[in-house]
Amino acid sequence: MPDIRGRRFRPGWPLTLTTLAAFAVLMLLGTWQVQRLAWKLDLISRTEAGLAAAPVPLPADPAAMLALDLRPVTATGTLLHERAFAYGTSQRGGQPGARLMVPLQRREGAPLLVDMGWIPEPIEAALDAPGQPDEVEITGILRADHQAARPNFRPENRPAERRWYWLDTAALASTLDLPELAPLTLGRSPSGAETTPPIADRPVLGLTNNHLGYAITWYGLGLALVAVYLAFGLARGKEHNL
Repeated sequence: MPDIRGRRFRPGWPLTLTTLAAFAVLMLLGTWQVQRLAWKLDLISRTEAGLAAAPVPLPADPAAMLALDLRPVTATGTLLHERAFAYGTSQRGGQPGARLMVPLQRREGAPLLVDMGWIPEPIEAALDAPGQPDEVEITGILRADHQAARPNFRPENRPAERRWYWLDTAALASTLDLPELAPLTLGRSPSGAETTPPIADRPVLGLTNNHLGYAITWYGLGLALVAVYLAFGLARGKEHNL
């Protein structure tokens, strides 16, 4: 008969218990990412459908406005050009610049910020340019992009210089003297091939979906852990029987 003593499996109880615990954690993480994948796919589907929908009039109630996040809307009001400011930093064709933000004062409903489009550095020329004083109708994508606290790695806002790096609703309402400012931004849709700043951008779905890769990673680590555990147990069994 062949000698099977060297094939005995002796990983030891401490290693077995540790491996079981680690394997369970890795499987839970993988399953969580699968659930997140389903959620993200549904979110992307709903967002794409919303972006493709026809614009609707922007309601007056702030809660109803928030319900239209990432939806095309049409808003009517007066642009307060004297309270314009530059937001963030961005490049276009290798040229540094920022986003031109102008508050829109509506007859009915809370005022909100309008992202008019990209402006080049130096930003002062765009901020000081006179604007149309008449009532205007603006169509664009509504975004609930204001944040309660400064995001990591963002510079501090500089209201005195009309330069903001994150949209702090309370601070903006105070600085712009718009106490009812809604925590929303209306990204103006371009009227065609714009070449003169501010240059508006066509809406782009900015949702990333890496959950499948994460799930495969966690499940793969779990399988690798089992393989190492089995190999160690077999090797230890051989050594024990030598």
